[in-house]
Amino acid sequence: MKRLSVFVLIMILALGLVSCSSGQGSSSSSAVDQKTEETVSDNETHKIAVLVYDRTDDEVLSFRKYLVDYLGVAFNVEFIYSDSSRSAEDSAKFIKEAAEYGAEGVMSFVVYDLPGEVALCEQYGIYYIAASGTVSNEAFAAVEDSSSFLGVIGPGDFIEYKAGSDIASHFLEKHPQDTEYFILSGGGCLGNEMHKQRTMGILDTLKNAYGFSLDRTTEEIAVSSEPVQIEDGDLKICVCPGYHTIDSYLEMAREEYAAHPYGIVMAVLPASHILEEIKGSVLATVDCYSESNLQLFASGRLDYLVGKYSSIIGPSFAAMYNAITGHAEEMRQNGKAFHITQGFWISDGEEDFDEKYVLANSIEINAYNYDDLRNVILEFTPDASLDDLRELAEAYTYKNAVERRSQKG
Repeated sequence: MKRLSVFVLIMILALGLVSCSSGQGSSSSSAVDQKTEETVSDNETHKIAVLVYDRTDDEVLSFRKYLVDYLGVAFNVEFIYSDSSRSAEDSAKFIKEAAEYGAEGVMSFVVYDLPGEVALCEQYGIYYIAASGTVSNEAFAAVEDSSSFLGVIGPGDFIEYKAGSDIASHFLEKHPQDTEYFILSGGGCLGNEMHKQRTMGILDTLKNAYGFSLDRTTEEIAVSSEPVQIEDGDLKICVCPGYHTIDSYLEMAREEYAAHPYGIVMAVLPASHILEEIKGSVLATVDCYSESNLQLFASGRLDYLVGKYSSIIGPSFAAMYNAITGHAEEMRQNGKAFHITQGFWISDGEEDFDEKYVLANSIEINAYNYDDLRNVILEFTPDASLDDLRELAEAYTYKNAVERRSQKG
């Protein structure tokens, strides 16, 4: 029955695509139709820099496929990718080099020092957007008046916190007999607001469920650069920080799990680098709808996913494209940078993941396609507004995406 439902969804989307007068045909990327090619053929080529935390990460790769193979062809844009940025210094070096190469803006997927990065963009006269994430209120307020800072499109603190809380609630409900938890808290200790909020959500939910006391706040634990152990009767929790692309943190995670081989692992970031070490556990993670996670669900190792999909960054691209084509002011809210909320897809089992995976990974049938974005880009739709962009970005759910494709192709 599961496979049948997935097949039916594929056929509905495919038939909708074929029947639509703007349906996509073949091109060099098999993703851009003739109408699109005619629309952008006379457009000036633009350059956009893309700042990432790990070039080998599944989410980064899925975003890159969408940007380069689909939007780059459709809108005549060259995307300039960073190496894996592991510090504020790495990010600053890349922004400088990209600007000197001719980049007109930066789509950032990792933020270490928002005021510093925006100031550097101001210096070079280019734009900056936090394209799919969460920054602290303090950091946002520090740069919201900058003409170089477009804004943030992403979950925000509440959704990030709830993502962590929902992960913990899932295990409390589905695996009530298990009382040993290994938490990978990611970059909270390095200023990553997303990871901090997710970790706090996990810890607060466990604390409320078990009633244990702590000698520090859950926020302090979420930003600790050292592992934290909590024990209360049968309850055992180990919180291990750091990015696994940094050797010292990866080794720390391996050593901590060897010392605390708990049966449930909750990761606020992808756990791909330590899958071998935690192979005896049941995993929940904040990651993406990738083939790797498809396989983990099928094997029974992955139990719960909070994830993004490749085209979720489409509205962020549209905002940047508006700015670099002379429409930055139209994208401001009362003269200030915007903050647009865009959450996650969630799967609590293999069947649900399989269904969403179809739409998350197709380069031909995108949750946000060329026509969706064209409608909020002023070069093509002169009366488009920030409210139109916001409405499109906030229609990020799986249901929203299926409705768009069924209606429009």
